[in-house]
Parts: sequence; structure tokens; C-alpha cells
Amino acid sequence: MTLASEKPAERWSAAVVVLHWIGAALILGLLELGWFMVHAETDAARRFDLYQLHKSLGFLALAVLSVRLAARWATRAPAQPSSMPRWERRAASLAHGGLYAASLFAILSGWFVVSAAVVAIPTRFFDLVVVPDLPGVGPAQFDAAATSHLVAVWLLAGVIALHIAAAVKHRFVDRDGVWSRMARWPGRG
Repeated sequence: MTLASEKPAERWSAAVVVLHWIGAALILGLLELGWFMVHAETDAARRFDLYQLHKSLGFLALAVLSVRLAARWATRAPAQPSSMPRWERRAASLAHGGLYAASLFAILSGWFVVSAAVVAIPTRFFDLVVVPDLPGVGPAQFDAAATSHLVAVWLLAGVIALHIAAAVKHRFVDRDGVWSRMARWPGRG
């Protein structure tokens, strides 16, 4: 943990950067896979496999998000550019919190859907172990579960779009170094 009196780093730590990109790849992959498995015309066996993969990746994303939150909590954020207006700093902080919250909401609501499924099909994490359903959840809650997951996913997609737009703005419009705090590996120019 960084001491409060130390000068903030210019970039995120290697651990935070790696976890960011692994988490981003997982979340974007889950969004794409979720869209495909719901809308693609495929046979029942293929659809079953896609749902099992989606569930496994969702639990992997939960694990990565948990580690990422711990690493983020233990790491002091790099200094923001002094040219960045206060409102923009606050908006960035809220958006980052929103990304964590929306990711967690989407993942947990997916677990809620699985637990409330009318046909109780065990979730086998990459076919290694069975993940238990949430206690006290059953088919009577399926509609609420499905709705909450859909809302969570669209909320997450919106916050991701905002995050990407802000990153692109900082890279190509502001050119203020915010992009390089996460886009480059630490120690490289």
C-alpha cells in the first residue's frame, strides 16, 4: 500500500493494469456471447453449451472483479492531470464506481437467473465443479431475475460506452496522459 505522503504514481500498477484488461476482455466477451446465445439460430445442444460457457465466464468474471476490487483498494490512484476540471474528475470517479457496480450487478443478477430457472440445470464451472444456486431462489422469481439481468446488462453496456468514449477523448482530444495510465504497460514509454 502506498503511503499517503508519497507522490502518486503516473500510471496504475502492473497488477491493476493486467486485471483491468482481463476484466474488460471477460465483460466484453460475456456481452457478446450473451447477445449471440439469445439471438443466434442454433440447435439446442449448441445453445446449451453456450449457456454453460456464459455461466462459467460469468463466475470467472466475478472472481477477477473481486481480485480487481481488492487490488484497486490497496493501490493509490495515479494523479489526474491538473488541467482536468473538477467536474470531470468527479464524473470520472462516479463512472469508475459505476463500472464496478454495474459489473457486479450484471454478474450477480445472472446468478439470480440461473438460480431461478424453471428447469434446474446445474452450473458446472468449466465442467470442473458445480456452483450452487443462490439460497431461497426458485422459479417464482424467474421473471424478476431475467428482468434484473437484462437491465443490468444494458446499464453495464451504457457505462462501458461512456468509459470508452472518455478514454478516446483523453487520448485524441485532450492528450493529457490519462490514456497512458492504463493503456501502456508500466515502465514502457
